Amino acid sequence: MIKLLLIALIGCAADLQTTSNKDSAKPPPAPPEFGVNERDDCDQSAIGSNVCNLVLYDQNGHIWELYDHLGTVVLLDFSTAWCGPCQVAGHRAQPIQDDYGDQIVFATVLIEGLSGEPATQEDVDTWVVEHGVTTSPVLQGSREYVMDPAGITGYLIGGFPTYVYIDKNMVIHTGHVGFNEEFVRMTLDGLL
Repeated sequence: MIKLLLIALIGCAADLQTTSNKDSAKPPPAPPEFGVNERDDCDQSAIGSNVCNLVLYDQNGHIWELYDHLGTVVLLDFSTAWCGPCQVAGHRAQPIQDDYGDQIVFATVLIEGLSGEPATQEDVDTWVVEHGVTTSPVLQGSREYVMDPAGITGYLIGGFPTYVYIDKNMVIHTGHVGFNEEFVRMTLDGLL
């Protein structure tokens, strides 16, 4: 009985055949580059152009990518913490997001903190708390990551806040400087 138990515990020797997955395994995808990522099909220089992908950290420390929202209307709000009109407009982002629900994404791209330096995670956290943001993305940006006077490797931002409306197909519909809630809602309604 003990002999049988030992054979059962030890088992039978078998030739182990291992194969390497090195040849068949695909390397993990490269992490996205932060800022505006050019694509073959994007040209941000004019209304009616396809946007490039935008990749930044959100208020939760997660990577946020514009193209993850293909099929949804996106409103990008380029703001700074030191801008008075941006502060006023910032209080309306979450209520607008709440009213439209998952039909839109109202994303604030915080470009600079109070000091005028590129936005930090602390600046984003402060913005979220001060403006009562719960689900509307607040993104940590900088002039380097999102602005380009030619509109090729970034957005044409003529003042703060600047709004860019992107339709469900990732095409720039319109944009403007300054906040007017009636115009924002009228434009969003027209895109839905």
